[in-house]
Amino acid sequence: MEGKMSLYTYLKFITLSFFVVLILSSASFAQTTGSIEGKVIDAKDNTPLVGATVKIDGKTLGASTDESGQYVILNVDVGEYTVTASYVGYDDQKQTGIKVSVDQKTKVNFALTVTTGITTETITIEATRKGIDVEQSGRLIDKQQINNSGIKNLNTIVSKTAGVVTDERGGDINIRGGRSSENLIIVDGVSTSNPLDGSSTGFVSTSLIEEISVLTGGFGAEYGNALSGVINVSTKGGSDKYTGNLEAVSDVLAGNWIKTKSYGYNLYNFSFGGPLIPTKKLSRVINFYGGVERQYLQDQGPSWIADQLTSDGLLPNNWKKLWSTNARLSIDLSQTNNGKGIPIQLKGGMNITNSLFRTLGTSNINLKYNSDRTRLTQSDDQQFYGRLVHNVSSKFFYELQGNYYKTKTEFGDPVFFNNIFLYGDVASNPGLRQQGGNRIGRDATGLFNLAGSVNDSYKKTDVSYIGGKLDATYALITKNSGNHEVKFGGEYKYHTLRKLQLFPSAISKQTVDENGVEQSDPASLWISGSGARLRSYGYEVNDQFGHSVISGSDIEPKHPIIGAFYIRDKADFNDFTFNGGIRVDYLDVNDIVLKDKNVILDENSQPLTPGLYAQSKANITVSPRLGFSFPVTEKTIFVAQFGKFVQLPTLDQLYLSRDAFAQFFAASVQDVAENPSLKPEKVTSYEVGLKQQIGDYVNMGITAYYKETKDQIGASRVFASTTEPITVPTGYTIYDNVDFSVSRGVDFYLSMRRMNRLAVDISYTLLYASGTGSAFNTNISLVNSGFDLPNFTYPLDFDQRHTGSVNLDYRFGGEEDVPHNFAGKILQNMGLNVLFSFNSGRPYTKTELPVSALGTGRSLSGPNQVYTNWKLTLDAKLDKSFKIWKANMNAYIYATNLLNTEVINDVYGSTGLPNDDGFLNTAQVIDHSQAYADAYKIRLSNYANWGAPRQVRFGVKLNF
Repeated sequence: MEGKMSLYTYLKFITLSFFVVLILSSASFAQTTGSIEGKVIDAKDNTPLVGATVKIDGKTLGASTDESGQYVILNVDVGEYTVTASYVGYDDQKQTGIKVSVDQKTKVNFALTVTTGITTETITIEATRKGIDVEQSGRLIDKQQINNSGIKNLNTIVSKTAGVVTDERGGDINIRGGRSSENLIIVDGVSTSNPLDGSSTGFVSTSLIEEISVLTGGFGAEYGNALSGVINVSTKGGSDKYTGNLEAVSDVLAGNWIKTKSYGYNLYNFSFGGPLIPTKKLSRVINFYGGVERQYLQDQGPSWIADQLTSDGLLPNNWKKLWSTNARLSIDLSQTNNGKGIPIQLKGGMNITNSLFRTLGTSNINLKYNSDRTRLTQSDDQQFYGRLVHNVSSKFFYELQGNYYKTKTEFGDPVFFNNIFLYGDVASNPGLRQQGGNRIGRDATGLFNLAGSVNDSYKKTDVSYIGGKLDATYALITKNSGNHEVKFGGEYKYHTLRKLQLFPSAISKQTVDENGVEQSDPASLWISGSGARLRSYGYEVNDQFGHSVISGSDIEPKHPIIGAFYIRDKADFNDFTFNGGIRVDYLDVNDIVLKDKNVILDENSQPLTPGLYAQSKANITVSPRLGFSFPVTEKTIFVAQFGKFVQLPTLDQLYLSRDAFAQFFAASVQDVAENPSLKPEKVTSYEVGLKQQIGDYVNMGITAYYKETKDQIGASRVFASTTEPITVPTGYTIYDNVDFSVSRGVDFYLSMRRMNRLAVDISYTLLYASGTGSAFNTNISLVNSGFDLPNFTYPLDFDQRHTGSVNLDYRFGGEEDVPHNFAGKILQNMGLNVLFSFNSGRPYTKTELPVSALGTGRSLSGPNQVYTNWKLTLDAKLDKSFKIWKANMNAYIYATNLLNTEVINDVYGSTGLPNDDGFLNTAQVIDHSQAYADAYKIRLSNYANWGAPRQVRFGVKLNF
């Protein structure tokens, strides 16, 4: 007895310690669980069974039915379960294959029969798979679908959802006409968005994924800082049994024998989980699951025409290495004391990704002679989170959550990297033409850098935050006022930002004379727009003589503060479902800001003096959201959504070095200044749709939507003063909330669960996306040239009018599903997955032929008025599973772009072709030699102008 009590006391101590750590730490989360609800009735007369017990097998979670026979079980982890209903005098009934998804209700109803005394066996029913909840638009993608497809890239998996488009190289995704930075990617309840630029830093091996929930519209008030879509990834959790897998994928076997090149694709991953302490009492109390993945891509950007660019068909020094580690730990104290412990769960996890890669770039200027100097990038991303969950009852629980996020990125010349004083140093670069330069020279054609030319760009950033969040969920079941699931919560984040960016070669001009006297003014070399254009905060920056280059204010890091509060109610009435909520977002840049961007001189004509600045004020934005649905027929549901969504500015556009800003106006070449007074971007969204169940196997849906986005960030011009007093001596370009966009369209999906070995998924998107800028930097060149901003909308770069895919998965089962002969042995546990993708072209601007090499001609059409051609691709995967002792091995061959179709991703506006701008056919060509023409064609052949060629990969996966 003493041993039991000491263990129980010890676990309570762990709980208290974990709770204290959470309070002292902090972070941004979304809910990671779903719920199960339903009704238990008498199968004969349909009367409710009051006090019936409903439990999830293998867990302590359960509930009793009320006077209406209804029950609800909250806080159920994502996964597949068996649920059992029991009642005195009735046969127990089990339903297997119950799948629970993030923040969604799974309805499980039971009709029990009176015990006859003849049998006491439990009745078992296999549940059917549900789709996305009616309160939201999108798609659920489970681990089986991911494994069957063979796709290893998260963006590519998500892009097969109606409403989602991506470019031909599987890069950025755009959801319902929104910019790629308007999406939120969540892994296990934690945002993976880099607050500096909006990119996703989280990497998850597909072998670890339990389910992906892709929300394209109608997402609730608990989701914030996203204008277009939410991608919610749930990874596998541990259990009381050890499980895992080992996978290796490579294209090393490709070659001439299948007329497909090997591009050096190699991927290996391993995952494992189970009880941390494998005893009968603790195997369900403490468990874990984690995995690691290693990628090495010899050519991370395979080109459809690479064999025309290089002798071996591989782009040189264009490789990537990636290491990732994901892990989850769960301590379920309710499983202690023979399942009667305290109803508290402690959860923690980490996501660590390290990547190192070289990028050839898209200009091809270093391709022929200088690929050894292509940019090197190193990135280290870390996320740690902890969560305390208290199940007060089956109808109420709360979560206290905390997290630490850190991402560091650094890029530069691969020879010197962070030794910035050597970039432009003649002694360190034999052949450099002058001190402070960066070129050895160009070849005879003038098109390519010679070997040894410096990659004159360096940047490092260090972004971290701590944050905390409290969520509470309460289920209220009433007889006359509907069933409600009320959720409310708030979050807080405190950031620390550091950034250093410059063109290093210019600072090497600073030297000393024979008397040791420093030559040149540091500010003119480091900060001026005509020199290194240093932009820095949060770092101490010294020159080679040890003198500080920047002032005290720029040495300090930035500490923006972000917060939010929300409340949401999901209500089910007899024939009506309501989902409503409101969210309040808070942003304080926590810095001094210009009182007026149009006043940069004080009354004494002195620039940027302290009196022109004031402490920032918090920006508070309220966004209501509303959705409802009701049945039109027994199997047809009408859905309508309205919502306002906000997204805070990416932090890299908010902060600027005041030293650099002071030198900005003297620059011979200006770019754009950051703006700490930026407001959040805002979307107003409407959608209506129908969801239809056809028989027992097919469900489909169609949704029409309309979105208006205002206060989007773009480039704006502050013009020089023309009257006294002069407040702006020269004009300048600044980020501001000046862009606007509209998107509208129709999404359609049809899904057929497996019938006669075949499963089908079909998606189609009709999209019209127009606006005044496709990205925050779209109009910088236009504005800096003195032209007015567009005051009309035009097709955005991602206005891909038609997008669709058809996925067919045909799969044989075991011995009972195949002929009893040799062919049957081959077909046993074999599957074929075929993915047919199609889309219309994207827009571009028609221009005149260029008047100079690599130039751009004058526009002949309005912006983005001409479209490229349709694209069709076919991917296929053939796999077969084998039993090896107690494990299962799956061997497969996976081919992308199976037919090796030439897929064009981008073109030159003067010709509409991906590898010809028409210049060679103009009178301006001085060198008419064949050598120049061949070199010019290579320089134009940007590998990103094409989608990837056929690639064939071989893989083996061992599940145990």
